[in-house]
Amino acid sequence: MNLETWSLTGSTFHFGEQGLGQEETRPFWSSDSLFAALVARLAALKGEQAVQDWLKPFLDGSPPFLLTSLFPFAGEVRFFPVPLAAQLPDGRSLPQGVKAKDLKKVQFVSENLYRQLLAGKSLLDVHPAHAEIHGGKIWLTGEEKQKLPPPPQKGEPFRMWVIEKRPRVTVERATNASTLYHTGTVHFAPGCGLWFGVQWLDPAAEKALFDQLLRDLGEAGIGAERSAGYGKGKFEQKGILGLPDPEKMWTSLSRYLPRREEMPAFSGKRAAWKVQTVAGWLDSPQKSGQRRRALNLIQEGATFSLPAGLQPPFGRVADVRPRYQTGEEYPIQHPVYRSGLTVAVGYGGDA
Repeated sequence: MNLETWSLTGSTFHFGEQGLGQEETRPFWSSDSLFAALVARLAALKGEQAVQDWLKPFLDGSPPFLLTSLFPFAGEVRFFPVPLAAQLPDGRSLPQGVKAKDLKKVQFVSENLYRQLLAGKSLLDVHPAHAEIHGGKIWLTGEEKQKLPPPPQKGEPFRMWVIEKRPRVTVERATNASTLYHTGTVHFAPGCGLWFGVQWLDPAAEKALFDQLLRDLGEAGIGAERSAGYGKGKFEQKGILGLPDPEKMWTSLSRYLPRREEMPAFSGKRAAWKVQTVAGWLDSPQKSGQRRRALNLIQEGATFSLPAGLQPPFGRVADVRPRYQTGEEYPIQHPVYRSGLTVAVGYGGDA
């Protein structure tokens, strides 16, 4: 498969997560949030009919493109989510000095290591020659480590991002009483940011509109706290990335909401996945301040078998309009879509 790659650079972002307070933020952004943000910009620029026309092939099961989540990069080095099956020792004894928890805490690996894992190696196999940054949460090769941008302060360890908690104050209108709270903020170092890929499935897809929406999104801002100045960035196209197509197994580069017929993929002997509850607020001209329905999505990096007779694309788009037990089943009359379509990359090993 070929992915059209894009980079996002900016200074201040807040990427919230269900179950965590506003003082926490993740250093990356997921595919379903990017898809929802593009739909919101399309609605703002071209109106409801344009949104319906754009979404129709996604709802009909013939999406013109798929999105990966946004992962970190540093200089020339891109990082990918670890295929979860590669974290498992598979019954092998661990070398001296290596603990199972050290393997489980690895979140991202560089492109060189990622390709080795896709070919069937595990983290144990690449451990002897790997280098680490961010406290062992990110692995790369020694050669790639030499390509990283220099740290902002000479002599300090290299970090692609820093997370800080910024103080904020809210004032109660009736009494003028102030309340202090904190907002988590992720700052990327110079030469660092996020990247994502687009897998184009329809040669006739309107790429010009996609480019327009993406660049407008950079101006409007991504993530939360945009009214406080967070989220502004610049999207730039960076070229084509080739990755293997699924054969016996696959690993995900996006959040994933499986269809019923895809559930046999979870029964493979090396299937490994984590579930994340995704919820949040929606912005609607009909009724503001509404929470969308929560979805349980499979996190990036899951590994699955390839069920007989099934081929990508995998996943589906769900309507997450709120439902209440007051008799008002749909207070929002228009659909609110969340994408669980995933980019599936071929992964080595027996299913």
